[in-house]
Amino acid sequence: MNTLTSIAFISVVSCYAIAAAVVDIRLHRIPNYLTVPAAVFGLLFHTFFEGRWGILLSLAGLAVGFGLLLLPWLLGGSGMGDVKLLAALGAWLGPTHLLYVFVVSVFLAAVLALGVMVKVAATKGVSSVQRNYLAKGRSGKQRSGPQRILPFAVPVALGTWIVLAWLTMSQGGQVFELTLR
Repeated sequence: MNTLTSIAFISVVSCYAIAAAVVDIRLHRIPNYLTVPAAVFGLLFHTFFEGRWGILLSLAGLAVGFGLLLLPWLLGGSGMGDVKLLAALGAWLGPTHLLYVFVVSVFLAAVLALGVMVKVAATKGVSSVQRNYLAKGRSGKQRSGPQRILPFAVPVALGTWIVLAWLTMSQGGQVFELTLR
C-alpha cells in the first residue's frame, strides 16, 4: 500500500471502530447498518488493492472474526452485534491482525471491567458490586446472569487503535499488507 492508501485504511478502520463503540454505548447494540457495510467495504478494499490474495485473506479475517464470538453469543455471553463487529474488522484487518486486536481487546475489557467494579466498590460498597455485576448476590441465589459492565465495542475500539498504531510504527509509517507470511 502506498502512503495515501495507508492513511485511508487507518482512517476508515479507526473511524469504524470508534463509531461502533459510540453506537454500542448509546444504543446498547451494534446495528446491521453499521456492521454489514463495513464488512462489504473491507472485502472490496482488499479485492481492489490486493487482488486475489486480498479477497481470500479478507474473507478469512471475516470468518475468524465471526467465529471468535459465535460460541459466546450462543451461550448468551455476547451480543450478535459484537460478533458482526469482529467479523467486519476481520474483513479489514485479516485473520492474523484481527487475532491481535481480539487478544488486546479481551485484556482491556478485563482491566476496564475490574476498574469499574473497584470504583463501584469504593463509592457504593462491595455489596453493590455483588448485587449488580456478579451472578450471585449476597443471598447466594443464582440470578439469570450478571449485568454487563461495559459494551465490548469499547475495548475492541481501543484494541484496534493500539494494534493499528503498533503496526504503523513497526512498518515505518506504512500499514501492513495482507500477505501470506
